[in-house]
Amino acid sequence: MPLNNLIASSYGTEDNIFAGHELDRQRALLSLTAADEEGVGFAEFLEKHRQYLTNKKCSLEHIEEQLQRVQRLDLYFGLD
Repeated sequence: MPLNNLIASSYGTEDNIFAGHELDRQRALLSLTAADEEGVGFAEFLEKHRQYLTNKKCSLEHIEEQLQRVQRLDLYFGLD
């Protein structure tokens, strides 16, 4: 699956919350792996998330909250 599609699928369809559900989390991890394989740096990775949320017409506050979540490594892993 292309990186942009993996990023989109790492958000809830109703709430646009990053890695808020198990399937979202799994796709978030796949997106991180795909970004690495494609040579996408961290700043570009965050920008892709920002673009996705902007295209979904999310508020600036929501976008900033989600970008903070994208940076939390614990959200990419299953429960311990």
